[in-house]
Amino acid sequence: MPLDEYDKIAHLLRRAGFTAHPDEVETATARGLQATVEDLLNFEKFPDVPPDPELLAALDLSQDDFNRMRGDFLTKLTRWWLHAMATTARPLQEKMVLFWHGLFATSITGLEFWQQIYLQNENFRGNFDPDTGRLLRPAPGNPFPVGNFRRMLEYLSKDPAMLYWLDNQFNVKKNSEVGSNENYARELHELFSMGVEDVVARVPNYTERDIRQASRALTGWRVLPRAVGFTFPRVFSFDAQRHDFGPYEHLGKRGGTNADFIFDNIVRHRNPGQKQSAVGRFLGYRLFTFFGYEDPEPEIINALADVFDGAHGEEPFNIRNMLRTIFTPGNIVSEAFYSERAFRARVKSPTEYVVSLMRLLTFDRTTGRPDGLSRSSTAMRLIQNAMIQMGQQLFAPPDVSGWREGLAWITTTSVLARFNFANDVLSLGVAQGGIDLARLIAQAGLQEAMQQNRYGEVVDILARWLWPAPPSTEAREALIAYLQAPIPNVSPSALVTTKIRGLIHLMLAAPDFQLC
Repeated sequence: MPLDEYDKIAHLLRRAGFTAHPDEVETATARGLQATVEDLLNFEKFPDVPPDPELLAALDLSQDDFNRMRGDFLTKLTRWWLHAMATTARPLQEKMVLFWHGLFATSITGLEFWQQIYLQNENFRGNFDPDTGRLLRPAPGNPFPVGNFRRMLEYLSKDPAMLYWLDNQFNVKKNSEVGSNENYARELHELFSMGVEDVVARVPNYTERDIRQASRALTGWRVLPRAVGFTFPRVFSFDAQRHDFGPYEHLGKRGGTNADFIFDNIVRHRNPGQKQSAVGRFLGYRLFTFFGYEDPEPEIINALADVFDGAHGEEPFNIRNMLRTIFTPGNIVSEAFYSERAFRARVKSPTEYVVSLMRLLTFDRTTGRPDGLSRSSTAMRLIQNAMIQMGQQLFAPPDVSGWREGLAWITTTSVLARFNFANDVLSLGVAQGGIDLARLIAQAGLQEAMQQNRYGEVVDILARWLWPAPPSTEAREALIAYLQAPIPNVSPSALVTTKIRGLIHLMLAAPDFQLC
């Protein structure tokens, strides 16, 4: 059965953001699907998430002082980003920061200066200028998170964390065939822009020699070890003495004196006989898999690649245009996005699981906004440890290829970790950073319904709040039976809270909440 307008908007809010609280869906439905799409895409008109003063202060510490607290820094950084995702008025911006973190996977485990991973997070948000090392909100010219991909490759290649993570910091002129380090040049092609082979034609996108020649063009791209006013390396520097000025032979073209030649070749590269660029297909595949469903059809990939290439007069290489095509009704791509196949088809990552849980359960209906994550050290440790057990520690992907997603998130261990996390958060006192169940019960109208034994209504309210679709008859009956069952040694005054806490836990542990 095709999705109706309400379901399409709820689906859009979950995928382009993190949740679809009924109040948010009602507000968006009143505006209409098209207006909601434009609000999500043009997020700059809404306030950005403010930086954390403690994180900013840590950037000014001497390296010795920072090293003494860097584990605490990672915990606070993780909490801040999760809180940003849970409370932002720009959900698509934060969703794209998460997308780029997974695609351009960089880990603190390979960095001497952990502060650089915070700068990268802000770079992906559009708030970092690598040429000056400064945080600005926004940074003029920064193309992230939804701008020109050709420019993104430049900003990525200047990113301090990336330059250290993949060793281009140490890449210097060697000979006419290769630079001294090709690690970054390899991943730039293999993982960050086009992939080993064309995702539709299944033909090789580049040769080993293309990698070696690209490494020549990237020599001398480094971070200043010291820059006035900063306590760690964060300012990009082009060192002409270390640079090989070419010309280069790359992807069938000869010329260039710098990496600009490589970036231009990458985004324009088409394999023989192919109408779409390799990068357009790569990004079309990755974006639709992230927002829609796995293994999208070739026609979906090609349609998005056409948008990337500017085949119909669009600005080429523009990520926002690709997202607009996915979300705006009336084309082959959006028909797939709003299809039954896409509905409830994605397994939430641990990050999406935690954020959706906190965003929904801390939602204040009087303000229309979630409270997000507490600064409580107890809550912060709980969340940090739980995400590690679930299989996704932010800022520490398993390797440069990022996390395996989809059903790979679901294992015996990770499912138990999700179950335990939901229970721990619901059991935590409000003062310790737990959920304000009393407010939730009052705002959802559950107290009176429970006292009048309207258990089916209670289940329906919370299912509409927490699940993407109504429960099956069997699931609904099982949840009602739970509410009806007596609980020994619980006072009448505590019964409603105890029952609602248990019901929410069951619903958060159910398969329905794992999907979006």
